[in-house]
Amino acid sequence: MNPIMLVELWEWLRGYHKWTEVEAKVQFLQEELTYRDSSGEEVHYSSGKGDRLIWRDERGVAHHADFRLPKDSAKYQFADGETATLRYNPANPEQYYVRKLLKIKVHRFFAAAFTVITVAAMVIGDVWIREMLGCSH
Repeated sequence: MNPIMLVELWEWLRGYHKWTEVEAKVQFLQEELTYRDSSGEEVHYSSGKGDRLIWRDERGVAHHADFRLPKDSAKYQFADGETATLRYNPANPEQYYVRKLLKIKVHRFFAAAFTVITVAAMVIGDVWIREMLGCSH
């Protein structure tokens, strides 16, 4: 079964196919911070706070949703000003779904699961080999 078909099946089961599809603009959020160093001087810096999706519903009312993406994968980043396809619930426009965000969550889950399974297999294999060779004493 094709991965896209699984995503489409998930969307259908959740009812997302009935929601209104729009293009949302991605906005990078920054936080301006100030602290005093050991000499008492003020130091100003900015820090990435996350991302925001901005869209308008059928009536033209603006909505937004803040989210954070893992920064360790360039493959799954949004660029400031980029557009993303979003589906929102017409009965409650604050409820939204973005296929790309689901793919990110699924990818991270399977990457973590693969890592855990690999480490467990290596530990179990090491113990088993030591037992077979009589090196456990």
